[in-house]
Amino acid sequence: MGLLDKFTKKKTINFDKKVLRKNDISLLIVDERWNALFKIQEKSKNIVECETILRELLKEQSRLMSESKDIAQSKKRCMARIMELTEEAYDKHNPLALQEMQDCQKEINRVNERITVIEHGLDTIPDRIKEANLQLLEETVKEIYIKIGTGQKKVLELETEIEQMKNRLKQAVAEKEELSELVTNAYSYFHDLLGGEELERLDKKFL
Repeated sequence: MGLLDKFTKKKTINFDKKVLRKNDISLLIVDERWNALFKIQEKSKNIVECETILRELLKEQSRLMSESKDIAQSKKRCMARIMELTEEAYDKHNPLALQEMQDCQKEINRVNERITVIEHGLDTIPDRIKEANLQLLEETVKEIYIKIGTGQKKVLELETEIEQMKNRLKQAVAEKEELSELVTNAYSYFHDLLGGEELERLDKKFL
């Protein structure tokens, strides 16, 4: 059983896949906003595996496209070589030329069979990529929404804590101002009452 099949059998979110398939949903793994979700949030095992499936499908698509170009060139060379050898093989009855022509024809037949396989792969892989992308989206939503719920709860806790700290700060400022006023008034009073010299002696003794 493939990874994608394994995930599909798990409990899923009720996305309307028909609608999502019609929408132009970006390829998540190259979407900056999707990647930004995991700058401070570690990816779950399911997300990593879905991401791996998607990357492997993209690699397969790239490989098939590259192979398609290569074997098309190979077929073209074989056909050109057959044209070059026709006169030598049939008019001049050169057995070596005939053998090479037959080898070229075998290669063309092999290439044609491979082209059929490649074309089938290239026809089906876009839907497989889209399905894997939707599966990754589903796993992402499940994972992130759990964090959203946890995050919202923590935000409320922090807001309460911040409000309490603000109130404590206000109380501390008020208390500090009251004490500062008391100290200033008392110091001024004793300075006027006792004089600077006596106040300095008291400062050294008590402060």
